[in-house]
Amino acid sequence: MTRLIALLAVLIATRSHADDPTETATIELKIGAAQKLVFRRVSPRSHKIDYPDFFVLETEVTNAQFKAYLDATNKIKDDTEILRIITERRKLGVFSTGQIPYSIEDASTIWRDGKFPAGLDDHPVALVTLPDATAFAHWTAKSHPSAGLIRLPTWNEWMIAAYGKTRHYPWGNEWKPDRAHTSHGIEYDFAAQMRNEPDKRPKRTEPVKARPNGRSPEGIFGLIGNVSEYILNDDPTNNAYFNLGSRSMGGGFTDGRVFLDDANDQLAPRTDYWGYSHHATPREDDLGFRLVIDPSNNAGLRKRARLFKQKNRAWMVDNADLDLTPPPKAEQ
Repeated sequence: MTRLIALLAVLIATRSHADDPTETATIELKIGAAQKLVFRRVSPRSHKIDYPDFFVLETEVTNAQFKAYLDATNKIKDDTEILRIITERRKLGVFSTGQIPYSIEDASTIWRDGKFPAGLDDHPVALVTLPDATAFAHWTAKSHPSAGLIRLPTWNEWMIAAYGKTRHYPWGNEWKPDRAHTSHGIEYDFAAQMRNEPDKRPKRTEPVKARPNGRSPEGIFGLIGNVSEYILNDDPTNNAYFNLGSRSMGGGFTDGRVFLDDANDQLAPRTDYWGYSHHATPREDDLGFRLVIDPSNNAGLRKRARLFKQKNRAWMVDNADLDLTPPPKAEQ
């Protein structure tokens, strides 16, 4: 009898733990007929950061997951017109403007007539706009109203998920090139590119779980590399200088150093791409997104302080230290 009571207690505790987003470590949300989104809890206070818990999607949103959204909303994604414009523009030597990126590294990876190429179901969806990402979040939230607020991450949330309080990279403090899908460390030969000669940089995305050794302690994949990730464009922790539209974080497979001997160049992929200021409608083949769940439904979000500061407004090379020192007291 005692054993039966103990078993029932465990079952009840397990059920309440799974149903209560304030307690569970993982939230799984079913989307479409066969897809699910898995969110991992991030507890900033475990890193001695005064910020409420939130949940981060363990990977970027994949092609298959995005297709579930398109099918449910009767929308179609087709990137062939973008490719056509890029091809015409490159013949004229025109660089990126407005909604159209400068290049698509591998044309065989684009969506055509509402379908992504075979074999790329677990690759991150790319060539998406900020409204695309926001609409996906709203659709997911509408399908799961009890999960909490589902949205793009803020600057604070993305940084905490990627670096905790003191980590240099999601996995630790030492750069390991095999743990992130980037062009970092591969010299970029601009002259060779102009001659249409091949280079060694990656040309396409990879599966979102291809590098488990690059996960954060919470089990979050791909926070650096593969695709850079949109963050919330009206994040109240932005100051006026940074609030230039949406931004992306983490860098994609094309990002890395240009000249290996240039001390002022991009020395690490730990980057806030404010300079590109991804406004509402850009599309890049290494730009995607992931979501977060805010169990508090944004309660107090606009009162939250910006936890990180950037000393160098160009690149974050060990320049995103936590700024937790209280301001000096005013002299009496």
